[in-house]
Amino acid sequence: MTGANLTRVSPVLTDARLPAIVRACRPIHSQSDKIVDVTDDRSRVDVEQLLELYRTTWWAHDRSLDLVRRALDHSHPVLTVWDGPTLIGFTRVISDLTFRATIWDVIVRPSHQGRGIGTQLMHAVLDHPDLKTVTTFFLLTRDKHSFYERLGFRHEPDKSMILRR
Repeated sequence: MTGANLTRVSPVLTDARLPAIVRACRPIHSQSDKIVDVTDDRSRVDVEQLLELYRTTWWAHDRSLDLVRRALDHSHPVLTVWDGPTLIGFTRVISDLTFRATIWDVIVRPSHQGRGIGTQLMHAVLDHPDLKTVTTFFLLTRDKHSFYERLGFRHEPDKSMILRR
């Protein structure tokens, strides 16, 4: 996928009175006043539902079950958003857990978009306790620049290179 390389450089404001893990994984209300659950509990990842969620995107609709499992095995943290038993949001991170992290596969089910769930998911990543010393977050996007810019990301031209095989 070709996309702009965005780097997060400014902090996201959060309720500093709450411990980081509470801020990262607290339930939120959707527009319909139902509570959705944001979690980094890997045991809750339902790979079949995740594959279905990937199929709602233009950039990952053809991923296989085996490759999705492999990507999950090599990602940390992995965050999911649940509306009851239904997976409605997902993202994963690849990081050294010290200096840099790359955010991958930010997805919110189309039926749940526009309710702040993507923003909450990103806050959960940026506030995750395992990433607390990370100072630079990277991501690629082709069409969601304004969304990420509202979270403090900015364009970093002349800083990225890519090799495709």
